[in-house]
Amino acid sequence: MFNAVAVIAPSSPTGLTAADNDVIFEYGYVWLPYAVAALILFALGAVALVRSRRSSQRTAEVLFISGGVLAVLAVVILGLADGATDGNGLTTIDPPVWSFMIDHRTSALTSVAITVTTLGSTVSMTIIAAATVVILLVKRRRGDVALVAIVAAGAGLLVTVGKTTVGRERPPVEYRLVTETNESFPSGHSLASAAILGVLLVVLLPSIRGATGRFAVIAAAGVFVLAIGLSRLYLGVHWATDVLGGWVTGLAWLFCCLTVRRVWRRRATTPVVDRVSSAASDPEEPML
Repeated sequence: MFNAVAVIAPSSPTGLTAADNDVIFEYGYVWLPYAVAALILFALGAVALVRSRRSSQRTAEVLFISGGVLAVLAVVILGLADGATDGNGLTTIDPPVWSFMIDHRTSALTSVAITVTTLGSTVSMTIIAAATVVILLVKRRRGDVALVAIVAAGAGLLVTVGKTTVGRERPPVEYRLVTETNESFPSGHSLASAAILGVLLVVLLPSIRGATGRFAVIAAAGVFVLAIGLSRLYLGVHWATDVLGGWVTGLAWLFCCLTVRRVWRRRATTPVVDRVSSAASDPEEPML
């Protein structure tokens, strides 16, 4: 069997250094929406904090926590993009993981991986999202239609912008089992599946009766997202940090959209800070 440990990920796939690029461009823009959303939530939290009502203090706590989560996600994504650009940080795991996948290929696993990666492609996720939108339109659930459409469209945009701005090269072409021609970071399959299957769970789970049924659906979706990412590694078209970056970016985008929806839903009847406070004080209603 081929020992792939000696092959390393490219340290600077664009051939440029920080001195040659603007820092934001060099590390991509996929972290930016979450950083902006975090700043907005922090600002709203500050407004709530200066209010004298007790409910405003609870509101500020909720807003600061949500903003903190988004800020942490932005930092994680920026760190992964930084490593993908400069070949440092967590990217040290890329060569051994890639080597392990190459060395443990079998004909049966290859068939399974190709099937999973096809089912989890960005095209398949787009079709699934579109079909869900049609079903929700028929049921006149316009709010959920907007949520699914925005999550799906945003995921596609993040994939395109991330790949273009980070510009990471894929693993050696001679060891790829499927053909890919665009850049490597983040994994579009991983990002799209995490975001789109995640939002489908949000809008469809309420129609599933029983905790057992809901748990089974959540577990199946989680296993499928995991399998999609692993299939990309097995087929030799992504580094491990590409897949991690895709998962984190997709889930962060979903969290961002759900946070905005929660605030927007409260806007129709009460001020923003009071709406969030009401959600925080109601133990039966999830924040997202």
